[in-house]
Amino acid sequence: MNKFLIIIFFLVFTSVHAGGHISKKQKQETIQCLGHYSATAVLPADTIEVTDMEMALASVKVIRSFLQKEQVSDDEMNKGMNEHVDKVYGKPFDKGMNDECNKFIYKLIPGSKEEIEKLSRTIYGG
Repeated sequence: MNKFLIIIFFLVFTSVHAGGHISKKQKQETIQCLGHYSATAVLPADTIEVTDMEMALASVKVIRSFLQKEQVSDDEMNKGMNEHVDKVYGKPFDKGMNDECNKFIYKLIPGSKEEIEKLSRTIYGG
């Protein structure tokens, strides 16, 4: 009987992870990056390169879509995003945070780097 329960547990556990569900920590980090990119997208144009702004806008779109597929509510996304935006609003572009978020998001979301780059070229005629 114990072997049967272990096998059932293993099948359930692996099927949950095979579906691509993210951990609580990954969700929190993703929402924090969503906040970073959102804040970056509204920086004054004379304080940031246009390509960085385009990449931020594209990243917001890709991350929101990903989180929706992961069944994260808009309320949860917006709350976490706004908390981060409130912390960094009015501060200069944070290249270090941007690089960390890029690395994290590209690893977490399959094909995101290519999708973000492609989408960013459609913004402002880039």
